[in-house]
Amino acid sequence: MATQLLNAKDPLSLADLQQWLGHKHPSSTRYYAKILQRTLSAAYKKADYFARNVRTIQVLIDRESILTGAAASGEQPWKYYNLGEGYCSYDFFAKCPHRLACARCPFYVPKTSSRGQLLAVKDGIDEMLEQLNLTDDEREALEGDREAVAALAERLSDIPTPAGPTPKELGTTKSFIPLTQLTER
Repeated sequence: MATQLLNAKDPLSLADLQQWLGHKHPSSTRYYAKILQRTLSAAYKKADYFARNVRTIQVLIDRESILTGAAASGEQPWKYYNLGEGYCSYDFFAKCPHRLACARCPFYVPKTSSRGQLLAVKDGIDEMLEQLNLTDDEREALEGDREAVAALAERLSDIPTPAGPTPKELGTTKSFIPLTQLTER
């Protein structure tokens, strides 16, 4: 009965259940009150914790680079993540620890550069959205917490970028490229 009352549509709280059962100690109530898997699953879904850390980012796909084999041979990137002021051509951007504090490594293509401007008008470019799972630190930084951005940059300053050097070695620990194209799911 305790399990049913705890898993009902409008469930009793553990304290209410303890009182209803006449138990002196909460541990006694917990022994009888088991949370059913469907109730636990519904609670996870209602909490929506994991979805709050999911964002989408605009990605440009260069079909020509794929079709000519230039992407497969490593001569030319095929995927460009839109960072707002530029593009990241690192294929594994979703796993890059520097994606919120880009150290302007060789994978970064400024939109104002001739390569960036050419990419914007090139034929055979497809636009799509890709989902990114963010850490709590990244989510806080995206929500405008400047202290979170500074703390994230400090933690990443000695971690190598995809190109190899660390942000400290590149001398770019003070500059960031904001990801203005990330949106809520």
